[in-house]
Amino acid sequence: MQSWKGFLLRCPIFALLQYFINADCSFQFNSSFGKIGNFSSPNFPSKYPKNLQCIYHFVGKEFETLNLSFYVFDLEAPFSKGCLTDYADISSISIQNEKQLVGRYCGRQDPFSLLFMHPIAEIIFKSNHVVHHRGFYGKYEFTDEKFIPPPRSTPTIKNCGGIITGVGGIITSPGYPHKFPKNIDCVWLIRVNYNQNIYLRILQLQLYGSIANCGEAELAIIDGYSNIHFTPKILQKYCGDLKYYKNVDDQTQLSDRNRVIVRFQTSVSVEEKREEEDKKVVGFKLVWTAVTFKDQGECQQFVCKESLFCINSASKSCTKTRHYCIDKSLVCNSLPNCGMDDYSDEDKCNLPLVAGCGGAAAMVVLIAIISIFVYRRHAIRKSLSQSQGLTMQLRQLEHSPSFATRQIGHFYSQPSDMRAPHEVNCSVHSHYDVIINNRYGGYPTEV
Repeated sequence: MQSWKGFLLRCPIFALLQYFINADCSFQFNSSFGKIGNFSSPNFPSKYPKNLQCIYHFVGKEFETLNLSFYVFDLEAPFSKGCLTDYADISSISIQNEKQLVGRYCGRQDPFSLLFMHPIAEIIFKSNHVVHHRGFYGKYEFTDEKFIPPPRSTPTIKNCGGIITGVGGIITSPGYPHKFPKNIDCVWLIRVNYNQNIYLRILQLQLYGSIANCGEAELAIIDGYSNIHFTPKILQKYCGDLKYYKNVDDQTQLSDRNRVIVRFQTSVSVEEKREEEDKKVVGFKLVWTAVTFKDQGECQQFVCKESLFCINSASKSCTKTRHYCIDKSLVCNSLPNCGMDDYSDEDKCNLPLVAGCGGAAAMVVLIAIISIFVYRRHAIRKSLSQSQGLTMQLRQLEHSPSFATRQIGHFYSQPSDMRAPHEVNCSVHSHYDVIINNRYGGYPTEV
């Protein structure tokens, strides 16, 4: 996004107009013509003229940042109420054309630098007609945002800040789920590809007491294209317990672009709190996901079926929506990477396990049925074998010599042993009675 003056400066047919623009004390520095250069107040290092109003435009590409380094800064000293005479107003301008004042500077300043995460910046320099000084001299440099690291974190604490890239993951407070240290400042920069946004969701938050204790421990989600030192754009702040943030918009955040900052600051430690409160404090845990917004048929990865993004969010009614498109490696990772109340990335993850358990159960039942069948068959065969063996023994007994030569008197030594036929005990081998009666003419016998 560039001003019409920048357009004129780039077009040869308006070369004559460029003279009048510069004569009106307007300057433009475009990254397309040079990534690094110098700028200064008029007449530097001599004194600047009186009654000036000069405009300096610095225009970079969409994903470029700007660093302004002032080597000399010498204007009229401020009054008790601030810079009212000679001063320089320095502002940043986002790609959405949102202008934000960084600060008004006057007097004599030591060398200093300003980093603009947005690609456009503006300096408005004014002087009055009374006192004049040397002015200012500095250097500008346009840099791709991927080379800009996060602000420094507390260096002696493990798992405290740094750069995080990829397609998704989690961030936890140092020591989670146990005590976090005191007096720390942890800054994580989550950065994804240029065409992606970052979706964040707070999974657990238990800091100190309630929202009245924010000065003791605070978690902040900050736009990654704002400077946390002088122009932080805070998307959400958290302190106390997650139960204080019941709305979906409070528990989740979506970045405007491909950078977001997570900052965790504490001023006390758990050791200094009451023992009963010590058990409640665990810090925080959040999940982040790189997302793009596409129609369902356009997503080549995984579509969150119930997560929709309003394309025309600036209007009162949303008439055009697109689905969240996330990397397919995030499916079934036991983390909710889709939007709130959308479990499409996890809801079918147990089906293979259920199918496997069902198959295993069916196999066990089948094996049990086969085992019972084999066992019963073996039992039947064994019973038949025993019956056939008994029959064979009887037949062998029938044809044996001792059986053939038996006499009736051999069975009964005394007449008193004689019994009636109905008294014969054939309860075990009843077929013996048939065999003996047939062979011995129905004489009473006893086996």
